[in-house]
Amino acid sequence: MSGQQEEKKEIMELSHEPVPGYKTAFYIVLLLGVLYLTVIFIKSF
Repeated sequence: MSGQQEEKKEIMELSHEPVPGYKTAFYIVLLLGVLYLTVIFIKSF
């Protein structure tokens, strides 16, 4: 009986529309973080 109930169960999907600008902001913040860590690494020598 439980096998039949699982077949009838609908799959719920959580999704949203992408917001323009977030991808660019992510890459800018990522670049700043990498540059910051690079400066710290270079100054440590």
